[in-house]
Amino acid sequence: MKDASLDQLMLVLSNALQNREQVLWVADENLSPEVMMQLRSDTALTAMTNRIDVADKLKGLGVAVCASDFNFDGLGNFDRIVYRLSKEKAIVHHVINQSLQHLTEQGVLTLIGGKQDGIKSIVKNASDTYGLNAKAKKQGITYVAELPAPNVDVPADTALPDSNYANLRQISVGGEKFWTKPGIFGWDKVDRGSQLLAESLPGVCQYIKSVDSILDLGCGWGYLMLQTKFLEAARRVATDNNVAAVLSAEKNFAEAGMKVLSLVDDCGASLQERFDLIVCNPPFHQGFSQGEAVTLKFLQAARRLSRRSTRAVFVVNQFIPLDRLGAQYFSRIQAVASNNGFTVYELRP
Repeated sequence: MKDASLDQLMLVLSNALQNREQVLWVADENLSPEVMMQLRSDTALTAMTNRIDVADKLKGLGVAVCASDFNFDGLGNFDRIVYRLSKEKAIVHHVINQSLQHLTEQGVLTLIGGKQDGIKSIVKNASDTYGLNAKAKKQGITYVAELPAPNVDVPADTALPDSNYANLRQISVGGEKFWTKPGIFGWDKVDRGSQLLAESLPGVCQYIKSVDSILDLGCGWGYLMLQTKFLEAARRVATDNNVAAVLSAEKNFAEAGMKVLSLVDDCGASLQERFDLIVCNPPFHQGFSQGEAVTLKFLQAARRLSRRSTRAVFVVNQFIPLDRLGAQYFSRIQAVASNNGFTVYELRP
């Protein structure tokens, strides 16, 4: 389904740049090719994103990009900051708190989102917190709100509650302790699919002659790679396109005493080597859309990074036909476990 908020976003950006405003765009994770075609390079535009795939697309269009975990330090002030609301409320509150500190005296923070994103209540809370008179106004089937630079300094402890987003926090779930933060997939839990894959690994690995190298493709906070500790691999690599995920994974690997090369990377695109074992719990959605294209992207990457003897072990929701989708990349695909709505597959070139 088309995200109408993105069309409104492009209109706001276009108007701001025509007015020669210095603009910071806090880029949402979902950018369709149609939306990208509307974008033009402009020296007055800077984009911030925590997703390396979005950063790469924008750089390819000539846009100046700050790829970070929504770290505003050192960015200076802007006439306008534009933000299509994310799904995670802690990120939304963090971005609003930071944005209102990085506006020029007459600057404006433009928020865009649908009713389902909670934009009306978010704008009301922000207005009450910062002493503003802003409301979300309907534009077609989406909403837009303009928050002016506040006249008063709001202490951090009375700003919008962002769950201390800027910092990692350690949590304990079912005996597992790990460092994590909001915005990472399954940030506050052990994903049931990943757990099923981990339980299946010893059975799969007993038939591999040697496991000298392991790749965790889309590592999140690092759970799957941590579960390979029983293997004496000389080379371990973990990738994710989310900056926050890689920061969390690095911390968890260090705590576990595991030497892992952790990369902010779009589905292993920067890698050229091949691995003996690849583990993957691919997302079945990207941004606010979902479909088979994301799964195919991970399957294609796994095949490119496989040698003839490689085992790629994937876990997916049972409604995703991985055996059919993977057939164009792998010659042998076998379901090795199924439970709680998930299926684990072993794929061989």
